Amino acid sequence: MNILIDTNIIAEYFEHRAQYGFVRMILQAVRDGQHKGFITQGTVYTLTYLAERAFKRSDIHEPELTDRLREVMLSIMQLFEPIGISKSEFIKAILNREFTDLEDSMQMQAAITHKCSVLLTININDFKNSADNGVELLTPQEFVKQYMNS
Repeated sequence: MNILIDTNIIAEYFEHRAQYGFVRMILQAVRDGQHKGFITQGTVYTLTYLAERAFKRSDIHEPELTDRLREVMLSIMQLFEPIGISKSEFIKAILNREFTDLEDSMQMQAAITHKCSVLLTININDFKNSADNGVELLTPQEFVKQYMNS
């Protein structure tokens, strides 16, 4: 199954938040090849920024900072396939009145464009107005319950 992983899912994992255990199970399933994990190119940029900021808060500085950041980002690249959308798809996402959060609209457009079955997110409510477009919206807990406990 093709799964688009929202940026907040990776943050959930790195920061050991409430759904950490479920996210860890899903990431292991992706690592094992049971599912194909995708992230948007925008997610790659955001995760790079967030990881760098976290390292600096932990008082990690150059030259160790860049080396640690490279390790983290390479591990993400080994796990996920980064995907993008075209200019016309960006415009479609920007103009999509079903969304008040444009980044979420862009995530959904990427999921549709790349034929992902599921968009995995912590913030289901941000997508509540989106029309039925063939992409199932699930939290990590819901995904594990529906697709991994059978």
